[in-house]
Amino acid sequence: MPRKRTVNVDLGEDMVSVKCEVFGEPARIFWELKRRGIVRSARDAFVQGIICLHEKVIARDLQLAQLKASKRLEEEL
Repeated sequence: MPRKRTVNVDLGEDMVSVKCEVFGEPARIFWELKRRGIVRSARDAFVQGIICLHEKVIARDLQLAQLKASKRLEEEL
């Protein structure tokens, strides 16, 4: 089934509706984090997870940009 994209007229790209079931290791991780009080709900876990993923991707992009700049500098010398 294709994913449905919902865009609220007032919120634009600042809102997304996510409904899914999670099985296996991710589900076990969720229940452990909830038991430890790190997340309060599935929504909280999703928000924290997506922010963490975004930070990792940005950090990787920065490392790649630094590597490219370093290689360019080496070639110039």
